[in-house]
Parts: sequence; C-alpha cells; structure tokens
Amino acid sequence: MPYYKFKKNDVYHNVLKTFPSVKFLVYSGSAYYNNVPNIQGAFADPTRLTDAGNVSLYEMNVDRVSASTGRFIGPAEVVSGVPGIPDNGLVFSFVEKNGSRIGFRTLASTASWNASLYGTPIYGNYPYTASISKEYYASDTPRFAPNPTLGPNGQRTGSVSHIFALKNTIDQYNYINPQFAYSSSVRDFDSIDLGLINIPSIFYGSAIKKGSVNLKYYLSGTLLAQAKDKNQDGVLYSTYGLTSGSKIGLVLYNEGFLILTSSEQLETDTSSKSYYTNTSTKDFPKWIYFAQSLSGSVLGKYGPGAGPAPDPSVGLITAPNASFVMEMSGTSHTPTLTMFASAQKGQLNQSSNPTFINYTPNNFAASSSKSYMENSQMTIKNVVSSAYADPTGSFEKTTYISKVGVYDKNKNLIAIAKVATPVKKTVERDFTFKIKLDI
Repeated sequence: MPYYKFKKNDVYHNVLKTFPSVKFLVYSGSAYYNNVPNIQGAFADPTRLTDAGNVSLYEMNVDRVSASTGRFIGPAEVVSGVPGIPDNGLVFSFVEKNGSRIGFRTLASTASWNASLYGTPIYGNYPYTASISKEYYASDTPRFAPNPTLGPNGQRTGSVSHIFALKNTIDQYNYINPQFAYSSSVRDFDSIDLGLINIPSIFYGSAIKKGSVNLKYYLSGTLLAQAKDKNQDGVLYSTYGLTSGSKIGLVLYNEGFLILTSSEQLETDTSSKSYYTNTSTKDFPKWIYFAQSLSGSVLGKYGPGAGPAPDPSVGLITAPNASFVMEMSGTSHTPTLTMFASAQKGQLNQSSNPTFINYTPNNFAASSSKSYMENSQMTIKNVVSSAYADPTGSFEKTTYISKVGVYDKNKNLIAIAKVATPVKKTVERDFTFKIKLDI
C-alpha cells in the first residue's frame, strides 16, 4: 500500500465562526429552548429528566428512572473502610479520593474530604443542567447585605446581589455608550426597579452577537411591545408599542446578561393591571417584568443559597396571561483542519482486491517449504465498457477509490475519509480529495 506525504500547501488550519440562533419562549413559569417541547419517554417524563428550557450536559440518563435496583456498584459491603455505591439505575459521575485531591464542587466541605479514607468513591448526579433565569430588584431591595458579625480579623463581611456584582463590568463598557454606567446623574442601579436576565454561556458560546437581541412581549396572545439592540452598541430600544423609541435596558454581550430598566407602562387599559401583583398593589405590564414568570418573587440574591430579600413587604409578581419571546444569535468558534489528498496520473492504478484479477481455474499459487510461486499468467480484469453486449472495450487499468486513510508520522491510522460513491481512477486521471475535520 503506497503512502503519500502531505506537502506544505496541502494542509490548512482555519477557525470557522458561526452564529447559531437561540430562542426562548417563557410562559406560565416555564422556558422552552428553540421551540423544543417536553417529550414523554417510555419510562421517564420528560425523557431527558429536565425541562425543555434546559440544556443537559452530555445528555446522560435519557429515558431512565431513578429507582433502587437492589445492586451495588463495587462491593456491597464495606471493604477496607470503603463502602459500595447503591445502583439506582442512573448514570452518575464519580472520582476516588487519592493524592491528586480531585473532587466535585458539590462536595459538602473540605473537612468531609479530609475525614474520608483514601479510595473512597465520591460521586455526583446527572443530569447537570443550565437554563436562563430572571431576577427582579425593587428600588428598595438592598444590593448589599452586610453581615452584622465582623470577620476574624475585624473586617466587615457580607454578600452582594448579582446586579451589584456586575458594577465594574457595566462601567467598563461606558466608552461604548454613556448608558453603561452603574451610577450616574440619570439613574442609579442601586435605587431603581430593574430586571436582570442571566443567560448561561452554553447557549451562546463566546459572546452574544451584536445586534441580534430581539425581545417580544405578549399579553393574551397579542404582541404588546418589542425591543432590539438596533445600534449594536448594547443598548436596547423599544421598536414597537407605547414606548417605541425609548431606551429600555442594556445587553452585556460577553457576559450574557440583559438588564431591563424601563418602568414605563406598556398598556393603557386599566383592566391589564390585574396581570401583575406585588402584594396588594396592582401594576401595568412593564419591561422590568419581562420573563418574570420564571421567578415570581422580588429576588434579592445576596449570594448562593442566601434566599429572598429580608424586606417583609416584598411580595409576588405574577403574569398569568403574559408570554415572552427572547431571540438572539450566539458566537461559536470551531477550529477546522483542511487536507488535500492527491491521486496523481499514473498512480494508484493497482489493487490487491481479488476482483482486480480475472478469475480462471488456473488462478493458483503453489507453495512448499522452500518456495512460494504464483501463476505469472494471471490477467487484470478489463472493466472498460463497450457499445456491444458481450465484448469489452480496449483494455485500460482501472481502480475505484472508496476511502482515504490519514496516518501520523509513525504510520498509525488516525482517520478514514469515505466518499459517497467510489471514484473511478484510470491511468490518465488525477484527483484531489478535500478532507475537512472539525477539531
């Protein structure tokens, strides 16, 4: 089998930049990603063990049921202080405690790690999921929650809300548009009502494409308002509805956040005030309530697991007849390797396939302890077509190329490229196969 080395101009490295579309429909407390519904499986409902608005890492545990099987993974009993893992029918991730100190972030504490024996399995649970989330901050919701107890060295501690944690990020984009200012003479994010939408990067890749954000606000199935980042500078403008032309929020393209700041009412009919309720106060639909059905309460997240805001007057905000559509494009960079494999004239016209030789009763090979001898009179089969049914045309060496193998420098086969239909190769023909691989 002949080997051919790729020349300098036969191999190209490129990066493919694409903009995959992203669409979320939010209705009645649920999000739906790219119009994918919840699908009921034969054993699980939903079949992916997560809602349609979520992305499941690795797509593990599709249509599986979590139930005890009565079996153990590893020894059922405690062996050398290491217990077995009960098998509940689901795929799970695991590591063993060893000198590398590799574990999961969900591990309870460093103390529990240190207390476990070496060789003890530490495992997590699939599916790992991600989806968009919405937080609403009232004007009186504290952005910073100080801890009344000082730290061990007398320092003041506490936790901050997500919007306050974005302060420096928001300010650094001020050179693009003056609207990117956490505190200014126009407004202060610490003292206004606002909504914060978080979009995990798994949905958009390296960044949200500028100018692609499109928000649609529906009430009872009718389009009430629409907003876009029409100038591609991260500022959202209302393009339809009562507030058309006004600024309604900001987009952090690289970080995946939407900050909605407009408190202007989107409806004049007083009956629509019943769609949003904060304790006993009714309100009109507003941009700050966009996607609010994902989280009905006025959040004030001061850190992981901190719970709701301490203000007892904070109530619920509901949107029973409202639906929301959020569209955008992500940015994905895929490294690609392009290789050109050439079959030159006069080459690759010999085959070891048995059908390459005319079959006759005289096709034989004789061997003994001292020699091996083949029939030297075997002829190559003539496959040249002819206008007549029986005879063939003038003989011409012909092969058919169906695969191209790619080898490393040690001649180890690392890839195989196949063509849809074998390519006819004659002595007078040359071909170049373009092989493209995403890496």
